Amino acid sequence: MSQIHDARYRLEREQRQRVAEERVRNTTNSFIERYHNELASIQQQGLAEYVQERYDSCLSQLGQIEAGLASDPFRARERSKSLGNEIYALRNVARRIKVQVEEAQYQQHRDELEVRANAKKERKVQISSAWNEELRNWSDKLSLNLMLKEIKELEQQVFSEQSFGKTQDLLVQFQKLKKKGLEKAVNHRALIEKETQHITNRDVAQAIVEIVSPSLPGEESKKFTAQADKILSVNPQDANEQLKEIDQLSDRADEIFENEAIRKETVKAIYNTLKITGFTVQKPKMVETKEGVREVIIAASRPAGNRAKFKIRLDGSCTYEFDNYKGQTCKKDIEQVLPKLNEVYGVDLSDSRVVWSNPDDEDAQMKPIPSQTMNSKG
Repeated sequence: MSQIHDARYRLEREQRQRVAEERVRNTTNSFIERYHNELASIQQQGLAEYVQERYDSCLSQLGQIEAGLASDPFRARERSKSLGNEIYALRNVARRIKVQVEEAQYQQHRDELEVRANAKKERKVQISSAWNEELRNWSDKLSLNLMLKEIKELEQQVFSEQSFGKTQDLLVQFQKLKKKGLEKAVNHRALIEKETQHITNRDVAQAIVEIVSPSLPGEESKKFTAQADKILSVNPQDANEQLKEIDQLSDRADEIFENEAIRKETVKAIYNTLKITGFTVQKPKMVETKEGVREVIIAASRPAGNRAKFKIRLDGSCTYEFDNYKGQTCKKDIEQVLPKLNEVYGVDLSDSRVVWSNPDDEDAQMKPIPSQTMNSKG
């Protein structure tokens, strides 16, 4: 008698959760390390001061993600993905701002201001000191640069014969300029970030490929890298859409990691169960079908010539065959192997269904049920 069973396997919920959490935790740790290196590099190159507020925010968020990684790796992963784009944007935005600030040569202007201040009469010493103090405390260099024209105009008023009589008058005017400059800087940074988003996307995608690709199976690694190259080669008008595609690519890698980890656990369970139940089991091997589907094959046999074969695929499907049996003996082996898989290793094939059967009467006609895809032979 022969039977073909359609079966899908699944690990127990706790086992799957453990595998998934460990995978997410390891991958997220790699990204966190990359982010720390990127922030350290920005600081070493003297670029942090041009985006100081955002730099400090990224550093703070990164610390929070690290703190939450042990207790909730999935939330930490999502926060890490969101933070990655912002961190990789910092270097590009800071470089652009630095160029603009240096081109303005404001440092030379401030030096000239200090020289003139020394030559002023004693009555201007106090206001000159206040002026320089405000300039030094203006830490956002982009907003300072954007307000350079207005600052020079205020300077001319302050240090002319018709200068302000009180330091407080200067401070009030200076604070107005500073507030206006900060508002301009917000919009200007947003514009620069939009202009450099494609560059940032490329940096994000490259980091994902470098971290994820080496851990994927050979063919999957090639496909993954090719997909990343395809996304970046299009260069769409909307960089945010491009970033969404990169996020989807990252999610796909997570899914492959999870499925591969589950398959390895299942292969191990089937291999050990066949040995426990008296089969001589060959070493599992990976093959690719004519349709391009990669599957792990586990072949086993008994001294009497009975054979069993399992084919485990990455998409969650499993085909098993028991053949070279006489009469009902096939059914006995199936009923011995499958419950043991679930009892000892948590691999549940309880959803198995009969596709077709060949009864003991060899003249009876077989009745196939074509709607099923996975099978077993007995």
